[in-house]
Amino acid sequence: REGDRVAGVSTFGGGNSRFISIPSKRLTKISNNVKSTQAVCMIADYMAALKALRMAKRAGSPFTGMNILITDGFSPIGQAVINLASMEGANIYCCADESKHAYLASLGAKCFVKDPEVWLPTATGTFDVVIDNSCLDSYSSSWFAINQKGSLVCIAPVYNIDNDDMPNNGCGIVDVTELKHKWAGIKAKYMMTHTSFLNTVTCYDEDTEQYKQDLRYLMFLLERGDVKPKVAERVSLDDVPDAQRLMQSGRANGTVVCVPWIEG
Repeated sequence: REGDRVAGVSTFGGGNSRFISIPSKRLTKISNNVKSTQAVCMIADYMAALKALRMAKRAGSPFTGMNILITDGFSPIGQAVINLASMEGANIYCCADESKHAYLASLGAKCFVKDPEVWLPTATGTFDVVIDNSCLDSYSSSWFAINQKGSLVCIAPVYNIDNDDMPNNGCGIVDVTELKHKWAGIKAKYMMTHTSFLNTVTCYDEDTEQYKQDLRYLMFLLERGDVKPKVAERVSLDDVPDAQRLMQSGRANGTVVCVPWIEG
């Protein structure tokens, strides 16, 4: 109804604007106790983390005592996975720059350096679940890290692998990075055993009712204080270019949220 506070998922753009037109069926009512910036974190990061963990579960059993590796633990999605998996008693490991190890250890994670050639020799076949949200080597090291009954979930970087159009960077020039990501996604989705691929761009439309139910569950956890999304910065529209560069650098500790009504 008019006046309700809502959170919405848009594939039509408009994320960095003051006004947006979005179909009402893509909206979910949220409590007055939930901050707008927190709602963004739930949709942008915790939803991906929740769905990835659910993909990795065996018959709905909890992760108690299981070894879970996240390939980019410092990222917003990585920190969301740490938060949710900790609630189920998992043993959490993650990869990150050494400068981030102390912080991630405070969240309950044991850390490796980012380079798979350093950590894989001693970690091959040791993990029950690996969540790859970095795609450093087309998911190869993550696959070798899972044990015989383990599960690999690939969630990022996301490229719409169901799209047959070749990515390009204008004037017919192929964007090599996007091409590699597309190939990695195809390999994960169709060729690798014990592997699931989560496309966070399409998961809303693939099962809208489940998405809304999951969002209500995350909001419940948020209001109860079980999850604590971290907002790195609240930026104005004028600051969006700088914010994007910050996110791409990997230095943002948490989610960078555009708040259109604040002044730059």
